[in-house]
Amino acid sequence: MGRITAINSGSAAVSVAHRRRFARYFPGLFAYVRTMSDDYSSGVDKVVSAFEAALSEPHANEDSFVLSLFANARELCGVGRSAHDTSEREVLSLTFDAQLTREQVAGLLELPVDTVISTLLRGLSRLQNVRAATEAAGDTALQGFAA
Repeated sequence: MGRITAINSGSAAVSVAHRRRFARYFPGLFAYVRTMSDDYSSGVDKVVSAFEAALSEPHANEDSFVLSLFANARELCGVGRSAHDTSEREVLSLTFDAQLTREQVAGLLELPVDTVISTLLRGLSRLQNVRAATEAAGDTALQGFAA
């Protein structure tokens, strides 16, 4: 936790790049970890630990940092280590909460990009069906109150 506190307080020992990375990726990483975790406090701890691990590793470019950051978070959340364990929920969270590209999601989950796209489409279709069913149930309930 000390390293993250140093990042937030602007410690001279922590580079500007690290502070920018933290500011840029914290919201999406936290949203992803909350999706994959059960409680708030352990989610915060997992995010902090994922950042500490990723910031301590060398990275060739920003994309490799992002993949390392989210790989650390996946491991800390105990998310399955194989593509067969990947859920629609995880793909949707990585894409929409964390705002990773399809290519980044594919690299992180070790899946072909086409599989990520089909999983996204299937998940979005399922969400649309749930939304339509919820709206229909709401309309029915309102009609009962109006009677």
